[in-house]
Amino acid sequence: MNNTRHAKRDTIIPATICLLIYAAWAILVSSNSQFIQQFDKTVINFICNNNPAAIKFSTTFTNLGNTNVIIVETIILVIILGIFRKYAYALFTAGTMIAANGYNWIIKHTIERPRPLVHHLVEAHGYSFPSGHSVGSATLFGILIVLTILLVKNKAIKTILCLIWACFPLLIGYTRIFNHVHYPSDVVGGFLEGISFLLIGYSFLYHYYLDK
Repeated sequence: MNNTRHAKRDTIIPATICLLIYAAWAILVSSNSQFIQQFDKTVINFICNNNPAAIKFSTTFTNLGNTNVIIVETIILVIILGIFRKYAYALFTAGTMIAANGYNWIIKHTIERPRPLVHHLVEAHGYSFPSGHSVGSATLFGILIVLTILLVKNKAIKTILCLIWACFPLLIGYTRIFNHVHYPSDVVGGFLEGISFLLIGYSFLYHYYLDK
């Protein structure tokens, strides 16, 4: 009984805390608070520049977070998990990705934040908050981190893979700011949303599969 209570606390409480932080961040963005304005300005001034190598990297690497690419990567991952009969993990992957990206669409069309009014280095459409690239990459590569922790036995390989997976959403988020298609607060909001749904999905995975 005590172990079950600890398990619930360890999975549900972090998800709840992250959701609350995300909700507070979304309210600050939607109200165009002074804090968000200063945060965006500071980060943009620190990140953006005219270095040709940085421009080439950002305009190319950002494609890894495109919606179509994330969808294809998710489908491939679900198929691989299905082939190895990891059906609960496949459902966790598909369900978490659908929930996170579906909710992202709702929030985008609720807040309706315009994109930065500067020249975009890559093509971008729709509203700005939260960054869909950040939501999709944080959720997908977060799922890969969870799967790596659960399925990979070798500690060294597990650590290396987790570090690699963690780098992808961070770099994709960076490119969205560098390419002037998102404010830094959009990227932070996307990360918070993706991590929230990842934790919620893991809670379901734990309570309905791993804990059994």
